[in-house]
Amino acid sequence: MVDILSTQVALLLFESIFCFLSAILCAMKSSRDKKAKIVVTILSIMAGVLLLSEFFFYVCQGRSGQAASFGLHLSNLILFILCDLFLIGILTDFRVVLFGGFSIKKGQPCRKRSIFIILLSISGMIMVIISQFTGLYYTIDETNTYHRGDLFPLSVAIPIFGMMLLLSILLQYRKNTTRGRFLVLLSFIVLPVAGFVVQYFLYGFAYMDIGIALAVNIIFIENIVYQNRQIRIAERTDIRTGLANEHSCIEWIRARKAKKEILDYAAIYFDISRFSSINRKYGANTGNRVLAIFAESFAKELAPDEFLGHQRGDQFIAIVHKKNVDSLLSKLTDLRVEFTDDTGKECDVHLSVKAGVYEIENAEVSSEDVINYAATALDHASHTASDHSVVYMTKELMDTIEEKIRFEKKIRKALEKGEFHPYYQPKVNSRTGKLCGAEALARWMHKGELIRPGEFIHVMERNESICDLDMYMLRTICRDISKWMEEGLDVPPISINFSRRNLADPDLAEKIDKVVTESGIPKKLIEIEITETVDEFPLSVMKTFVDELHKRGYSSSIDDFGSANSSMAVLREISFDTVKIDKGFIDHDQDKDLTILDHIIKLALSIGLKIVAEGVEQETQVKKLQSFGAEVIQGYYYDRPMPEEKMRERLQDPQYKK
Repeated sequence: MVDILSTQVALLLFESIFCFLSAILCAMKSSRDKKAKIVVTILSIMAGVLLLSEFFFYVCQGRSGQAASFGLHLSNLILFILCDLFLIGILTDFRVVLFGGFSIKKGQPCRKRSIFIILLSISGMIMVIISQFTGLYYTIDETNTYHRGDLFPLSVAIPIFGMMLLLSILLQYRKNTTRGRFLVLLSFIVLPVAGFVVQYFLYGFAYMDIGIALAVNIIFIENIVYQNRQIRIAERTDIRTGLANEHSCIEWIRARKAKKEILDYAAIYFDISRFSSINRKYGANTGNRVLAIFAESFAKELAPDEFLGHQRGDQFIAIVHKKNVDSLLSKLTDLRVEFTDDTGKECDVHLSVKAGVYEIENAEVSSEDVINYAATALDHASHTASDHSVVYMTKELMDTIEEKIRFEKKIRKALEKGEFHPYYQPKVNSRTGKLCGAEALARWMHKGELIRPGEFIHVMERNESICDLDMYMLRTICRDISKWMEEGLDVPPISINFSRRNLADPDLAEKIDKVVTESGIPKKLIEIEITETVDEFPLSVMKTFVDELHKRGYSSSIDDFGSANSSMAVLREISFDTVKIDKGFIDHDQDKDLTILDHIIKLALSIGLKIVAEGVEQETQVKKLQSFGAEVIQGYYYDRPMPEEKMRERLQDPQYKK
């Protein structure tokens, strides 16, 4: 015959262990909703303690001795207090799920009922403590046997009344959550209340505690399922805009490819023209809001069976019916977005886009290639002069792309083979006519043909191989300098221009230092040039890099100064050693340009910067620059860029006759 008491004791112990394990698992599991995670963990611990107390109650009841008496009194105290404390725990969980937080400050929903539930819970716990000494709720006789007191119904009425208030909150705000989560929260009321009622009439079995434990375990399981679902959504959703991301786009295309529906669609890959100006004017946070508002506005223009996703930065992709492409593109040429900036000011901007379009004609094309073809068409659109340019992916363009891919592969092989060489263009002090430095410029020698930077640099910028080229050039320059020094030549500082793409690497200064240090040449012979126009990165990134260079003993210069719209900010924020004047000022022999040039040179000299004028080709330009105070000249007037052998000869004869 089954022993009911032994079965119940074993069940209580098993359930308490399960609740504690649930609490540990919940605490260890990563979660985007940390508040819900904390609440569920605490509720699981409380349920475990409740069941463990009930377990000790049955173990101690009827046994003799002081230890059994103490255990019985303590377990009963914890049991009754937790029954009331659970009201606050459940209330907290409800508020997190329904309202997103614990707060019951003024203005928060259901504030009065929440405060009343907390006061009710506290009152119930006070009554339990009083009962411990007066026997209002229960008494324990000399044989350690439990007996209900006269006010025992009150111990049941308080939690049940609190549960009814919780039920009223849940029913009123049921639309604040999903149907599944509503049912789970409802179980947290129904199961404990049912346990309270049954146990009141069928005394002898822990229906109430088991009901609470079941509800906690249901919430734990639902929370795990919910968090996994949220993680899956997060994997497919862009945080800034709330739109689907590239992974989700690929899945969407695959689903329609399986049904051949994809042939009715075209992919539009687009980005917002000059969006960086919005970030600069209003800040990145406001820029993100503008992106989200733009996305929400454009999404309303799409049919239910069309797709809009966010790729990266200010780039989006739409998969739409071919018949709708023209109308959607026309709407994208001028979208007005209203928003509030960080100061609370109401603002609006007009946004236009550049777009690449790929009309899907082959169901066998991979989902990734559908996106890539449209993105490549956009890349071509971005290099056109029109602000509202749209480029369609065509057979001719496809051939051009394939040719570019072949060219990129050729570049990578050239890097591996060492086909790139530094050509050195001297810097000359125009007062003394003496060589005082040089800039190393990359040249590609392929099958006896010299390929100039204009043909390969922009390609390498796009595929990031420019970073490999810059480090390769640095190693080669260090070897050349080391060789010249071994020959006893007096080597001036050599500058090397690092592409702005390198600034994405936080360890760039350390890597440069490692190459130079291993070569054994003095650090003062290497100067790092950076182009002023670095829109991809804030000034703080460039400043950090320049500061790191200075810490390691290197000088730095800003190239093409005056070509961007942030020149003064650059001078103010970043401690460059040298300013290289943009060639445009020297080419234009107009009063306005010369006046600006004069002031730039005087400003730079007044704050302790060195000046280098590049692109100088005529004697009149040299004299004009000298009159402004710029003496160091780099340009065809003195010398063209030259290979290592010619540079060695120049180092042997550093004096120019001009």
